[in-house]
Amino acid sequence: MNYLETLKNIAKDKKKRTENIVFMIILLVILLVAINYIFTDKSDKKSNIDTSSENINSNKENTNISDATEKKLEIILSQISGISDVSVVLTYSNDAKQNIVYNTKEETTQDEKSVEKTVAYNEENGKKSAIVESVELPKVEGAIVVARGADSVDIRSKVANAIANVLDVPVYKVQVFEKE
Repeated sequence: MNYLETLKNIAKDKKKRTENIVFMIILLVILLVAINYIFTDKSDKKSNIDTSSENINSNKENTNISDATEKKLEIILSQISGISDVSVVLTYSNDAKQNIVYNTKEETTQDEKSVEKTVAYNEENGKKSAIVESVELPKVEGAIVVARGADSVDIRSKVANAIANVLDVPVYKVQVFEKE
């Protein structure tokens, strides 16, 4: 009962009471922060980092695909008679789209049907990555070609038709200019 008497004495002294209340609030805040830090799932933090790095990697892949297409076109167009020093720029309607594989779990009870979808992951060396079923390449919307020797209408027409056929875009979306 000695503790009870001590608490009563502390409660009587107003200065001690406010100090103790402030002290208890500070201890509770520190305790809550410590519990949150201890019980936070570290794999959640890693998976967020992994998904953001996957997005960055997919953007790099999109850039690599478009750069490779432009380089191939530059090489092919430079082989046309009368054309040299070719530069090609392509515009796209959107980025490449990855179709992710999902694990589906269907449960049917009397009158209800529930479907649960989760992303299928492949784990290598403790690192999770989503399984990609297919990749839809971005759609080309237009092209600009600048080349030496593209001063005649006939050569411009040949280049525009070649680009239109390869990229499956209308000819009016392809512009060909003479390089200085």
